[in-house]
Amino acid sequence: MDIGAETTQGGQGGQSSSLACGRWCAGSERYPFHGREFSAGRHRGRFVADDVIRFSEPDVGEDEVAAAGRALLSGWITTGEECLALEAELAEFLGVDHVVAVSSCTAALEIAVAHLDLPRGSRIGIPTWTFVSTAMAAVHRGLVPVLLDVEADSMNLCPESLSAALHSSEGLDAVIAVHFAGIAVSETIHHLCSSAGVPLIEDAAHALGSTDFRGLVGGSGTAGCCYSFYATKNLTSAEGGAIATDDERLADFARSFRLHGLSKDAWARYRPDARTLDYDVVGDGLKANLPDVLAAVARVQLRRFNQMQTRRREIVTQYRRLLDNCPVRFVPAELNPNSADHLFVVILPHGADRAAIQADLKNRGIGTSVHFRPLHTFEWFATQGFGPGPSGLPVAGRLAERALSLPLHPRLSDSDVTRVCDALSTAIDSEHAA
Repeated sequence: MDIGAETTQGGQGGQSSSLACGRWCAGSERYPFHGREFSAGRHRGRFVADDVIRFSEPDVGEDEVAAAGRALLSGWITTGEECLALEAELAEFLGVDHVVAVSSCTAALEIAVAHLDLPRGSRIGIPTWTFVSTAMAAVHRGLVPVLLDVEADSMNLCPESLSAALHSSEGLDAVIAVHFAGIAVSETIHHLCSSAGVPLIEDAAHALGSTDFRGLVGGSGTAGCCYSFYATKNLTSAEGGAIATDDERLADFARSFRLHGLSKDAWARYRPDARTLDYDVVGDGLKANLPDVLAAVARVQLRRFNQMQTRRREIVTQYRRLLDNCPVRFVPAELNPNSADHLFVVILPHGADRAAIQADLKNRGIGTSVHFRPLHTFEWFATQGFGPGPSGLPVAGRLAERALSLPLHPRLSDSDVTRVCDALSTAIDSEHAA
């Protein structure tokens, strides 16, 4: 299957160079890809290209393969025991009462929004600096996104922008805050929403393992915390997500809503100790359950999570050291000990041609991505009347063409990181000279 540059694993929503993905390679087989030959080489059974540094690469191995195989051969491959076990293990890891696994973070967000039961046309504050799924989860429920600005240092929701929207004549009925790149939003965001009596949903697609004033980011005190297990994420099941909460009512709602509003899923009806096959429909819902095959992979990833996070932090530290004299700004400006280190984002010099720099890096065999194209720059949002809040979008507008995400995944070697840094410095110098 050919995976094009526009649907790469360069980060869901990221605009990645084609070097972020490849064709399947196994053993000594070789396949063409965008004019290159990809081979297994030392990376048997992985998407690789000779001498290419991919923007993202899932850190999966024999344990994940074995877990998926056991689930496939178990006789029950959809949502069942593996999914229940994953939910319990994630809840223990996060320190919350409930985790409900679903098919994606988008589904988790829509469930959290649906549980608010807001009237159609209600206004929901969303940072413009996010992937489109954050807004679509609200749009699907008939809500109106109000696009808010971000802070230059973290690219997280700006407290001043949020406050202005909350206290405007139209106000806000809910807020979705995005923990960008694994950096938790400020405590001020929580206080502003709490003081205004406005529910806060957390988009933690990047933030499994992040910490804030509550401990691990995990939905305590909010209207749900939503995670992604997409292919590029710090913990992957290929596709998947979860919603974490201490609210039993939200958890019960999520279990029903993820499967057509049914009162019981198939496992509850058909497992050996089930007392009845009967079920009811208790509301509307999605088809968004997580199959056991994917849950089994996620369970292995969770056991390996701390090890993978340690390597991510080592890579981030090396990037910061090697790029210290490069004319870029880091996001965040200082190393954040509480970040999940999902992305390594730099802000290019003012006036730099990001597309030219990305093309230069691609020609040197280095994949990059962009996180994100702000929502207000998409024509569809404008045609729907989804505009900015009262304070405008000055920071997002200023930085929209300058943010660049560099490769970050546990399989990067120290020499890979050095090569990326050397290439970026050369590309910036060449672009500036031109």
